[in-house]
Amino acid sequence: MAIQSAQKKSRGGSRTAQKASKLLVGLWPSEVRAIQACQTFLRREQQCEISLQETLEIWEGRISRKWRAEKMKIDGQMQLREIEQYQSRVQEKEGRKLDWETAAQDWIERHARTWREWWEEQPASCPNPGFCS
Repeated sequence: MAIQSAQKKSRGGSRTAQKASKLLVGLWPSEVRAIQACQTFLRREQQCEISLQETLEIWEGRISRKWRAEKMKIDGQMQLREIEQYQSRVQEKEGRKLDWETAAQDWIERHARTWREWWEEQPASCPNPGFCS
């Protein structure tokens, strides 16, 4: 009997996780972490359980616009830095000079996707790293 009960709880938990993951589809990992941190904060503040749906409503209504604007600023600055470093590395290693536009295009084609995946996992990719823990 206990095994069946545990299995039902386990299945229900995975349905809850699936439902939650559907609510978070299309968001960057750093934003998901920020939303989860927001939910934790709200639970402490309100001293009660708060659903992911409720958290998302608060997130979208009060927090997301400013958070995303700051995130875009940080991401843009970091990408510019990466492109400049790429431009320097090409010149040092290959001895060829790239104008900034060519370096940017090369970097985007060769490195942007893997850089973005890496960057999103970094605490610094969050506008307020303490908020995204």
